[in-house]
Amino acid sequence: MEKLKRLRFFFLGLLLTLALTWPLFKSGYFTHHDDVQVIRLYELDKCIRDFQIPCRWVPDLGGLYGYPLFNYYAPLPYYFGETFYLISGSLPISVKIMFGFAFVGSYIFMYLFAAKLWKSKLAGAISGVFYAYAPYHAVDFYVRGAMGEMWALMLIPAVFWSSLRLFESKKLKYLLLNALFLALLAASHNLSLMMFLPFILGFGVLLTLKNKDKKTFLRFLFSILLGLALAAFYLLPAYFEKNLAHIDTTTMGYFSYTEHFKGLRKLLVERMWGWGASVREVPGGEKDGMSFQIGWAHLAGLVLALAGLAANFKKPLFKKYFWEIVFLLFALEIGIFMIHPDSLFVWKAISPLKYLQFPWRFLLLVIFSVSVISGSVVLCLKRSWLKLVIGLVLIAGVVALNFSYFRPEKFLEITQEQMLSGVNWDKQIKRSIFDYLPIYAKAPPAELADFNYKINSGEEDISNFQKGSNWFSFDSDIRTSATITVAQYYFPNWEVKIDKVRVPIDYNNDLGLISFRIESGSHSITAKLYNTPLRTFANLLTVFSALVFFCITFAKKK
Repeated sequence: MEKLKRLRFFFLGLLLTLALTWPLFKSGYFTHHDDVQVIRLYELDKCIRDFQIPCRWVPDLGGLYGYPLFNYYAPLPYYFGETFYLISGSLPISVKIMFGFAFVGSYIFMYLFAAKLWKSKLAGAISGVFYAYAPYHAVDFYVRGAMGEMWALMLIPAVFWSSLRLFESKKLKYLLLNALFLALLAASHNLSLMMFLPFILGFGVLLTLKNKDKKTFLRFLFSILLGLALAAFYLLPAYFEKNLAHIDTTTMGYFSYTEHFKGLRKLLVERMWGWGASVREVPGGEKDGMSFQIGWAHLAGLVLALAGLAANFKKPLFKKYFWEIVFLLFALEIGIFMIHPDSLFVWKAISPLKYLQFPWRFLLLVIFSVSVISGSVVLCLKRSWLKLVIGLVLIAGVVALNFSYFRPEKFLEITQEQMLSGVNWDKQIKRSIFDYLPIYAKAPPAELADFNYKINSGEEDISNFQKGSNWFSFDSDIRTSATITVAQYYFPNWEVKIDKVRVPIDYNNDLGLISFRIESGSHSITAKLYNTPLRTFANLLTVFSALVFFCITFAKKK
């Protein structure tokens, strides 16, 4: 009973967080901007069943010509969802679990981090509820349907918590946890990693200076390197092979960061809510259909916490947490600045930032900082009953103001079979047709592929055509030599073999499709996408790092 009493604030916040997942329990599915989660999980399932691990090439996206989706798009949430798909056989249920797990996990890890940072379980509950109930969290959950960011929202406080525990306890298990959480973050949303890695390193420097412990800082750095190495199977190809796909299309036109800066009024004042798009507002033009507010309750919690700390200016409390507050305020100010149009020169100077597409993604940093600081409000109060009253008032306020945001625009009574057939199937395949198109395609296809192969010249009889996630095969009986084109984009390292002998591939056509010549006679043709040396190295680095991880784990137990 005593243990349950100590966790009463945690369970209160957990119940309030679970309440926001109610749409996941309705039958059917619901709409959101990124309506690609089901088809992506379906495609990854084909990879797993083909033993294409890690999955890089998916067979149906790209207009049914296939393309290297998971060579560039962070795959971890879909591997997690695949586990439940293999058990349940339901794509919609598995995707809902992917969303729900990340959302509830974000509360749990924020609670753990804030409770440990401020040495108060009530502070942990306040920060956790503020984080879960942040309006931008609702935007990612039910408006955008941004699976990668949802997982990042869970794993960011997990990395900060494990870093803090490593410096406080100096135990190896927290070194391992820090490496693991960082690897999971990298494999879930590399853009969030790019935003937060400088602040993660800065937090390590802060703890080092505060504790005067260089040895633990070296362990911390090792955990960061180990975490990045564990995610190398994804990070290295995603970066070093970006020249093999038209990923620049993801930074042009509507997706250019220049179109999505937001002013202070959007962040601090406006409480509008909608399920529309982000636009560049001009007088007399279209207005934003999506909310970018930090949240009035969050701003109130921030002001109260800072006012309370300022009131303790000459007391040990202020000195004890001064640098943590300075660090979090700095992160908050950087987040707001990067969203504001005045930061344009920074975006121009740091080229990789263009891949973030939307400056308002820095709301991730903003809501993280505001939520953690808000939890510190209870530190400034001496009496337990006053701490409880103020804490519950803040929690009640954020629930009252923001609960209504956490719902989708529409519910769809649709079955899995309907999702994967007819118009719905075509819509999902066409929706992703421009993403990660191989560079060898001069232009995207106007329509979905309506053939498996085409005979360009000669006469032949083709039979037993089969296609998997990253391979195809068929038999042919050729009277005269022939050239055949397969409805499959070329990408390094596709290999075609005729009677087990590798033959040249010609991809010099408008769509960059695989084409090759077959001589007369009866033949067996097989083709498969193999790893490039870089992909092989990246896979081996992940395997080696995993061995190091488990060796350290074993040594710790010994």
